[in-house]
Amino acid sequence: MDKGILSDREKAMEANYFRQQDARLLEKLRNANKLDDMAEALRDGLHVDNPELLERARSLGITADTASAFLCAHLVQVAWAEGKVSRKEHDVVLRLAHDRGVEAGSPAHAKLDEWLHARPSEELFDTAIEVIRFGLNIFPPAEREERVQRILDACHDVAAVSGSEIARQLGLGDGVSKSEHHVIDVLATRLRRHESPKAE
Repeated sequence: MDKGILSDREKAMEANYFRQQDARLLEKLRNANKLDDMAEALRDGLHVDNPELLERARSLGITADTASAFLCAHLVQVAWAEGKVSRKEHDVVLRLAHDRGVEAGSPAHAKLDEWLHARPSEELFDTAIEVIRFGLNIFPPAEREERVQRILDACHDVAAVSGSEIARQLGLGDGVSKSEHHVIDVLATRLRRHESPKAE
């Protein structure tokens, strides 16, 4: 009897602890104006809730200095969708990253430039999207969907930049190729898959 009461109490305390951790992470993510801030918040959350995913990122060579580049990996993935990165795609990825606080000359900027010249592994792309999804899953559904849509809009901006301007003007498409649409669709599916970041 006592063991049962103690077990229930321990479970309640554990659930309360995780709720508090989620609330702290949610607040940090909401207040993150730059990718560096978001990367720091996600690192803290992963350290508590998903240390294996954090270790996967570290094993790929991601450091505190390059973590903000890691949060832009989906843009790099779209840029590589057709097997090569155009100059326009390269510039748009770096501009979008700069808009989120990745400064020219920083280690994160250099890492993005490196990835845009030599395609990273699928493991890097997969791990990056899982880290982002971990952070998104903390948000309430409507807010999560709004943030997912912003990510997908940025992916579309990268994909559309190298498309045919004439085709767009004639209403023959948005300039996004089938391979780019496929990559964006896969990213959308993965980002919208909601699971608790912790095992029940």
